[in-house]
Amino acid sequence: MKLSVAAAVLTAGVLGLTGCSTLQKSPPQDGLYQGELCTATPQGPLNCGPAEVSLVRGLAKVRVSDFVYDLTLDNGDVDVTLVHVRMLVDVFSARYTWDGPYLRFIDEERRTFYRVRFADPLAPARQSGTPNGGMG
Repeated sequence: MKLSVAAAVLTAGVLGLTGCSTLQKSPPQDGLYQGELCTATPQGPLNCGPAEVSLVRGLAKVRVSDFVYDLTLDNGDVDVTLVHVRMLVDVFSARYTWDGPYLRFIDEERRTFYRVRFADPLAPARQSGTPNGGMG
């Protein structure tokens, strides 16, 4: 039986996050970025789309249309809160790792791999106020 691309990505992601504290690389600088959010499950392909992403003092936001992922990054652990408009959709915690401009983590309960790319900077981060990088 052939392993789907998503299953291979998920397996590689799990293996890559094992011992993640030794794999972490420097995150991008705080600021607002044009980025990309990719997800994969073992049953399907890697799905990617444009996202507006920000990073401020260990807090990241990933906006895709009217969905917002709030990510609290702390010593290799990420707390994820997914909100659609004003409705709470999901909350989970995972291990994460940086790989260049990519933030990677896995929701093990749902067997979903996430990859957030921090690409082209749009604006520097605000030094005061809410840590949303201008993403209201």
